[in-house]
Amino acid sequence: MLFRPLASEDKAFFYNSWLKSFRNGSLCKGVDNTIYYINHHKVIDLCLKNSNIIVCCNSDDPKIIYGYICWERIDGQFVLHYLYVKEKYRKLGIAKMLLAQTGHDFSVLGCYTHQTKPAFSLEEKLNLVYHPYILLKV
Repeated sequence: MLFRPLASEDKAFFYNSWLKSFRNGSLCKGVDNTIYYINHHKVIDLCLKNSNIIVCCNSDDPKIIYGYICWERIDGQFVLHYLYVKEKYRKLGIAKMLLAQTGHDFSVLGCYTHQTKPAFSLEEKLNLVYHPYILLKV
């Protein structure tokens, strides 16, 4: 496996996977598709402004992406925006390896901005609090 920054040729996959995997979350239930896709694309743009993105891919062919993590620090606090692993590569420890790439000490409280079923189940284990409003930075 290879860990690398997001490349320009990865962006279509990045946006598509984030938008589609988050679409069925509790926050988005009942939101019309047109409204969701246009507006959540803007939310992802906001997340990307100051974020770090690490892609986990095949070391022999870096175009084969297994997953990615998007995070930043806001006022010194660790903020996890999104962690995604393709379904066929889940349960192989890729998420754990991506989290390790952040260098964050998970004994220190952090937060996350996108609540998904996996994120909710890891909340306690990773010492993270759901805080979508931190994106507003007010």
